[in-house]
Amino acid sequence: MKNTIIVILSFFFFCLLWGCKPNEPREGVKVYYNGFSIPDAYKSGWEKYDHLFKSDKNYVNEFELTIRDTNDYSGLPSVLETNSKMIINNDLEVYFYPLNQDTSKQYQYVHKYNCVKEPKQYRYADVAYPNPCLGEDVKAKGRVVLINKSKDSKIIYCRLFYQNNSYGFSTGKDANFDTRQFMQNFYGGSNVKAVEIEANQEKEITLEYVIGKDPKNEEWTTKKFYGPARPGAYEFMLWATEDSQDPLIQKGLDYRKINPFAYFQEKLINGDSTVLDNIAHTHGSHFKFISLQETFNGDNIYTPGDIYLLSDRDEKPLCDTCTGYFADVIADEWTADDYFKGFISTAPFVKADYGNRKENIRIDQNGFYFKNPGSTSKKKQKTWGEIKFGPSFLYGTVKVVAKFAHLRNEKTHTPTGIIHNLWLFQYNHPYADPIPGHPYSYLVNGNGKQPFEIDIEIWSKIYEENWGGGSAINYSIVDYMRDENVIVKPGKAEVIEGLSVDRFNHVQLNYPGQKLLRRDFFEEYHLYEIVWSPYDIYYKIDGEVVAKIDWRMATIPDQYAFLWIGSPIYQDGTYYAQNRIPFLPNDRFSHVRYISIE
Repeated sequence: MKNTIIVILSFFFFCLLWGCKPNEPREGVKVYYNGFSIPDAYKSGWEKYDHLFKSDKNYVNEFELTIRDTNDYSGLPSVLETNSKMIINNDLEVYFYPLNQDTSKQYQYVHKYNCVKEPKQYRYADVAYPNPCLGEDVKAKGRVVLINKSKDSKIIYCRLFYQNNSYGFSTGKDANFDTRQFMQNFYGGSNVKAVEIEANQEKEITLEYVIGKDPKNEEWTTKKFYGPARPGAYEFMLWATEDSQDPLIQKGLDYRKINPFAYFQEKLINGDSTVLDNIAHTHGSHFKFISLQETFNGDNIYTPGDIYLLSDRDEKPLCDTCTGYFADVIADEWTADDYFKGFISTAPFVKADYGNRKENIRIDQNGFYFKNPGSTSKKKQKTWGEIKFGPSFLYGTVKVVAKFAHLRNEKTHTPTGIIHNLWLFQYNHPYADPIPGHPYSYLVNGNGKQPFEIDIEIWSKIYEENWGGGSAINYSIVDYMRDENVIVKPGKAEVIEGLSVDRFNHVQLNYPGQKLLRRDFFEEYHLYEIVWSPYDIYYKIDGEVVAKIDWRMATIPDQYAFLWIGSPIYQDGTYYAQNRIPFLPNDRFSHVRYISIE
C-alpha cells in the first residue's frame, strides 16, 4: 500500500511539473503543437483515401529520390512521345541518365521544408531539387556516357535541360508556335561541358544542375521575391553537338528568349531532322516533383512559424459587422421564429472573444485539427482556428483530405455560424498593385492591393430560402477584373456553355455549386482538389470535376500563392446576421488529414 501511494504521488508531481495530456501520439513521434483533446470520431474514416498516405522511404539516392508507379504521370505533353531516346548513329552513341537512374522508371521527389530562406517577411523556403538546405553547392548529377565509334577524335558539347510540362504550354508537335506562350514555362539547364573523346573510345561525364532558383533570371529575385521550382512532372533533354556555334551551348544562353525544347521542336517541324542526332530525351513521366506532401507520420511535423503560420487576431477585417458584440444567447437548436421574433431577437448584446486563435489549432501525427470552441455562461467566445503555409507556389494540383465541421444543426437545420475556407492566396507584394490607368484599378482591398485568390468556400446559405436548406459551396477566382475583356462583367451573371457564373461581388468570378450540401456530406472525409494551370482551373471533390473556370471568365492567377485553410465564424454567408447567431454550446472540429501540392 505504501509503495502504491508513492507511485501515485510521483505521477501526480510529474504531471504537475511537466503536464499529462490525453491522446498523446504513439511512441517515437514528435509533436510540436498539441493543444486539445480530439473526439474519437476524428480518429478514423479516411481509409478510403489510404492510397494517398503511402510513403516510400526506399531512397534511390542521397537526395531522397523514390520510385513511383509509371502510370502516375502518363499522357503528358513532351517534345517526344516515347519514354526515352538516346543518340545512336554511325559514329556516335550517347546515353543519358538525368537522375543517374534507370530511364524506364518513374521517380518522385518530395521537397522537405527543413530550413527557411530569405526574404523572411514572406517566409519562403527554397523549393528545389535537390533541397538547397543541404548546402548551396549541392547539385543533382546527370550522367552521360559517350562512345566515339569514328576513326577521328571528337569534341562534343553537352548541356542538360529540364522543363515542367504539367502546368505549362506544350512544346510538342501540337504546340502553337505563333503565340510563343511556351516561353512562360518553367525550364532551365546545366552549364555546358566540352568533352574530348579519342577515336573508338568511351567517356563518362556528369552534368550538375538544380531544378529551381529562378533559372530564367526573371524579376522575382530583383524585387526580393524568390521564384521556387514548380511542382509537377519534368522532362529532360540532353543537347549534344560538335558545333561550337550552336545557340543552345553558348555560355550566355538567355532562357527568356529561347525555350530549348521549343527550339528543338520548331527545327524538327520545319524539316530539319538532323536535330534528332543532337538530342537524348526522357519523357515527363520520368520525374515527378512534389513541393509539399503532408502525410503527418511524425517525420514532417514542423514547429508552427516555419511553414505553418498560426496567427492570433482579435478581428477579421473581411467581416462587415465584427464589433465583438453578439446576442447573449447560447443555443444549439433554434428556429427562424426564435431568430426573428423570439428569444434570440430580444436578447441583449455582450462583448465576447472574437477572431482566430493559435490555441484552436492542434497538429499531430494525424493532421491538423481546427476547433470552434463552445461557450459557457462565464466565458462566451466566437473564435476559430486557421492555418497558412509560408511556402508559395505557381501552378500545380492541391489535394486536401478533410472532414469539415457541420454548418447546420441536427434538428432545426439553422446555421452554426461556421464557414470553411480552402484558399490559394497571393501575398500583398508589388505584383498586387493596381495597374495605373486601368479601368478597374479602383477595385482594391483594404490595403489598396489587388491580390489573386483561388477559392473553395462552404457556408450555410440563408438568402431567400428557408433555414431548413443545405449548405452552399462556391468556387471562385478573385482577380479584381485585371482583364477588362472577360465575358462576365461586375454585377452581372452569365451562362457559359451551360454553366451559371456571376460577378455579383465585383472583384471575383463565382461558380456556385450546382446543389446544396446536406448534413451527411459533413459526416465523412472528402478529397478536395484544385488543379491550377496557366489557362484554366479545375475544382474536384472525390475525384469528380465539379467546376471549371477558364481565361474567358476571369484572369487566371499567374503569381505565386500560398495555401490557407480555416473554419472561421466571421461570415456564414450572412455578414449582417452573424452577431445574432447564438454562441455554440459545444466544441466543433474540422480535421485535415492529408495535403499535397504536386
